[in-house]
Amino acid sequence: MTDELTAPPGLVHLAEGREAEVFLRDDGSVVKIMRSAAQAPRVQREAAALQALAGKEHLAPAFREVTNVAGRPALVSERVTGADFLAVLSRKPWLVLGVAGSLGRAHAAMHEHRAPVSLPELNDELARRIESASALPPNLASEALIRLRTLPSGDRLCHGDYHPANILGTLKAPVIIDWGDASRGAPVADVARTLLLLRAGELPPDTPVAMRALTAVGRGLLTRRYLAVYRRSAGHDLARLDDWMFVRVAARFNEEIEVEYPRLTRLLEEASQ
Repeated sequence: MTDELTAPPGLVHLAEGREAEVFLRDDGSVVKIMRSAAQAPRVQREAAALQALAGKEHLAPAFREVTNVAGRPALVSERVTGADFLAVLSRKPWLVLGVAGSLGRAHAAMHEHRAPVSLPELNDELARRIESASALPPNLASEALIRLRTLPSGDRLCHGDYHPANILGTLKAPVIIDWGDASRGAPVADVARTLLLLRAGELPPDTPVAMRALTAVGRGLLTRRYLAVYRRSAGHDLARLDDWMFVRVAARFNEEIEVEYPRLTRLLEEASQ
């Protein structure tokens, strides 16, 4: 990671994350500046996704341009107001069913759109991730690759990191952000990734037992409602979801989140044929 960027003239710092810093430009646009020049392909992927959804209200911010700031790749887009859905849930947990419903409807609407041919093929990307995941047991990696080879490729626009923290706006008008993992693939593969993310979070070791129980209940409600609304909105039965989940869990090892390794291994071993 490079050093933080001093805000250039005309830019006001808004937020920052592991991969990028976000600034408000004096024309009201948002400038997302990556921390490394090596992340230029992610900017191009995000730009392709935003352009593919141009004019599709409530699905993505309007695309402005791709540029460079202080030698770093940057994406300029419309500013979207409102808290992300994870923040909404943390403040108003009683809205869990509304958030889950909005999550499911927006995801199904996204998958109605064909992906630009410039985006990478999701199945190819998953194969690369599994093959390069050094902590993934070889027998489980082999099974994941065998399953992946039998799964359809698809031509739909897939987000790749679709979860409540990447949705802004309101429950009736959600706007999906952070498209750097956008790809061309099968919708069910994207749904499997979201299910993994919704179930993946680990609570701190000192979390009280009562809070753990409440969190587990809320997460279960969110996941079940999201999936039910997605199925109804998309109009299909998510064929071979179990196989996609196996592949997605295996690919998760590539992200090198060591605290998750034991649980991910257990999930794969339990589902292994």
